[in-house]
Formats: sequence, C-alpha cells, structure tokens
Amino acid sequence: MRWRNLRLAILSGILLVLIFPKFNLSFLAWVALVPLFLALEGRNLRESFNLGFLAGLVSFMGILYWIFPTVVSSGESKLLGLVSLLFLASYLAIYYGLFCLIFRYLSLKITHFILSLLFAPALWVSLELLRAYFLSGFPWVLLGYSQWNFTPLIQISEFTGVYGVSFLIVMVNMVLTQAGRSFGFYRREGVVSKARVKRTALLLVLSMLVFLSCLAYGLIIISRESFTESGNFPEGKSMTRIALLQGNIDQYMKWDKKYERMIKDTYGELVETAAKENPQLIIWPETALPGYLKRERQLQEWVKKVVGQTNAYHIIGSPEYREGAYYNTAFLISPQGEILGEYDKIHLVPFGEIVPFRSILSPLIGVLNELGDFSPGGERKLLSTPFGNFAVLICWEGIFPHLVRKFVKDGADYLTNITNDAWFLNTAAPFQHFIMSIFRAVENRVSIIRVANTGVSGFIDKYGRITMKTEIFKKDYLNSSVSRRNPKTFYTNYGDIFAYLCVVLSISFIAWRRFKC
Repeated sequence: MRWRNLRLAILSGILLVLIFPKFNLSFLAWVALVPLFLALEGRNLRESFNLGFLAGLVSFMGILYWIFPTVVSSGESKLLGLVSLLFLASYLAIYYGLFCLIFRYLSLKITHFILSLLFAPALWVSLELLRAYFLSGFPWVLLGYSQWNFTPLIQISEFTGVYGVSFLIVMVNMVLTQAGRSFGFYRREGVVSKARVKRTALLLVLSMLVFLSCLAYGLIIISRESFTESGNFPEGKSMTRIALLQGNIDQYMKWDKKYERMIKDTYGELVETAAKENPQLIIWPETALPGYLKRERQLQEWVKKVVGQTNAYHIIGSPEYREGAYYNTAFLISPQGEILGEYDKIHLVPFGEIVPFRSILSPLIGVLNELGDFSPGGERKLLSTPFGNFAVLICWEGIFPHLVRKFVKDGADYLTNITNDAWFLNTAAPFQHFIMSIFRAVENRVSIIRVANTGVSGFIDKYGRITMKTEIFKKDYLNSSVSRRNPKTFYTNYGDIFAYLCVVLSISFIAWRRFKC
C-alpha cells in the first residue's frame, strides 16, 4: 500500500474530527470523505478495509479523546485511560473499515455512476443503523449530527431521522469524488472521456436537485412559524412556562455526605430564584438529590418544603432503591410535594451504570465501577401534568432516535433530557451530547428541555433551533415558554423506515454483485 493512500485516509480522519464540537467546522463534512474515496482507488479488499479502519481510528481517537481525561480523573491510571480510548475507537473504526471493504467489493465490478451514487450512502446509513443497535448501541456523533447548525437542511429528519442527513453527506462526497476523477483533477495520466464527463455532469445535476429539494423543504417549513430572538414563541398557542436548574455540582461531591448540605442549599437557591418568574414546571438534573428520595424521610421533607414554596410541579432526578435493586429515576412532584409519578431509566450506560462481563472486567473498572449496579426500568412511562405529558430521557437515552420516538408515539407532548455530564470535564463531550438532542426535536417536532448538572442545558424548539442555553460549569437557571407537540411526524409513526430501506438497497446491490457480475 502506498504512503499516498495512507495520507489520504488519515486526512479524512482528521476532517471528520473537525466537523464536530468543539471545532464545529461542519461545512467540511461535505468533502471529508473525498480523500478516503480516492485512497480506495486501485486497492484490494484487505487494503480497503485497512484504509477505512485507519480513517475511522484517527477520527474516533480525535472525537472521543475525552474518554482519556474522564477515566484518569476518576482515579484510574493513564494507561487504562489510553487503553479505554483505543479500545472504543478501534471498535467504531471497524464500521468504517467494513464500509470501505464492501464499497470496494461492489465497485470492482460495478462502475455505473448512478449505482455508486446510491450504494455508498445507503451502505453508510446501514452501518450507522447497525451501530445504533449492536452491543446495546453507541450511535454517538453519527455523520449527520455534524449539520446540527445547518437548520434548514436537517428538517428532512422528520421523515428520515438523522440518517437522511448522513445519506446526503455521503452522496455529495461520492459525487465530488466522481466529478474530480471525470474532469481530470485526480487523474495523473490518460485522456478524459467526453462520455464520462457528460455522465458526471448528469450525476452532478441529479445530486444537486436532491440536495436543493431538501434545503428548500427546510426553508419552507421554518418560514411557516415566526421566531423571536428572546426564545419565546408566538402567543395563542398551547404554551407551558418551564424553568430548568443547572446546579453545577462536582461529580465527586454528589455522593459524599459531607457535601449534602451544600447541594441542598444550591438547589434551594436555584428553585427560589427560578420560581420568581412563575413557571408551571421546574426541572432538576439527573440524580440531583444527594440521596434516595423515597427511602430517606428527611430528604422527602426537605423536597416537600422547597417544592411547596413554588406553586409549580417539579421533575427531579434521584437514585431509587426497591426490592433489592437500584434504579436511575425521575420523579414528578406536585406543588404540594407529593410524588405523582416516576420513570426508571431503561437504557443504562455500559461501564457507568452497568458493567458488561463483570466477572472479567470489574477488577479493572475501579471508581467507574461504583455505579455499575443499576437495574434497567421495565417500561416506558410518561409523567403526566395538567399541561401535558412529559417523556423524561435520562442521560444518553436521548441519543437513541428509535427509543425517543416511541415515547412520543406513546403520547409525549414534551421531551426533557436530564443528564449529568460532569464526568466529561471541560471537554467536547458535553457539546457533542447536546447537539444530538437537536435532531430528536426535529424528528418528532417536539420541544426539548435539556437539563444538565454542569451543562450544556437549554431549550430547543421543534425545528431544532436552540432558543436558550447555559454555559458549562456555571450554576444557573433558565425560564422559557415552551410549545406543545404538533401532530405526530412520519418519523414518529414509522421510525427508521428510511434507514431500513438503505439496508435493503445495500443487500440488494451486494447480492447483484455476487450473483450477476
């Protein structure tokens, strides 16, 4: 394999890092895969896999770098931090390797531009869908998420989910690669065929029509409803006044009893201040309480006292223990301090709340294993208030589009994501986590209230626009009027049908290549 091919693969890996927070050079996504496609030219299947794996490894080592300081700050060794990062990045890089191997397998026999145009993005989406489910799923920063700030374009997510945006990005990269080859930009020798140029020109026109159609749809949809910079929505619609609290409690103070009074004082002050603006609902972060709400009488009395001064409903995150099992729970509290409902987190975080292969790995987990005994909740539950039903997505449940849509289909009028991103320190991870909520709002046309212990907290409207947000590692609160859900979207009703069609298309192309070529 030539050094030139390795350089091109590494270049793609670097570009894929730059398109996500904190760099946010999202425009680079539209050319980020071009070097990788060029590197595959003339390579055999093994080399193609290796080049894809290399690009993926560089990419995920850069995107997930925060794993290293997260592990080290928990008291573990730098070696374990590096091994943890390398292990996860290598696992995710396999998907890029498979993409390049299968794409090259098809392109060795099928050179028709239209087929290449459809197959590459369909295959990419198929592998992203697999990543969302396999081994409990890890759909962190899928390619489409890079366009979180390209609001008009991402409106197609109400039909395709985030996968539709990924499809568009890969399609454009494929077209630019083909165009460069046909027009002689990447060729070192030989005459460029006029017929090839004409076919490429047609390909450019078709892809441009698809891209512009998606963009035009987004612009039309957004223009239907006015929006003010203050973050308030037009009067006359079903609105709820909601406050969120960002306590900014250090991760290693949360479970230390000597900081219990400080934590209570922090949230007591935030509640008192937020209540002055008369919210109907006040939302606290994940596991905000320094104890077990239903098991500690003193804590219950304190919550009842704080809540009783606000004349508002509260959603409060707290650990829960019952029947010998621990749960990560969100409680709905009435203005009188009574527990009206609760939801136990369904999708737990591996190595944070649950430890896979515990007997083998627990000696290596150390401090990160302390919270590894939680049990998953048994069912989806909505928290019902007089002004609507709330789905509470706890921590990383919000990154799973197929899970979130089920809550909305069940009747959720609002989505709230309560989380504790203090683990991530001052890295890109809290921002990467935040931007994925933008797509959940668009997919389901539901407002999202995101409440994070150390940030980023904020309000996101049904078009994926951030109306208000906090700075990270700052004690703060926000108040805003939030609109109720519109009728259910295509994505809410039918889920990842677009992604599954991509799977069918990919398998069909592979079968055709295997049996017909």
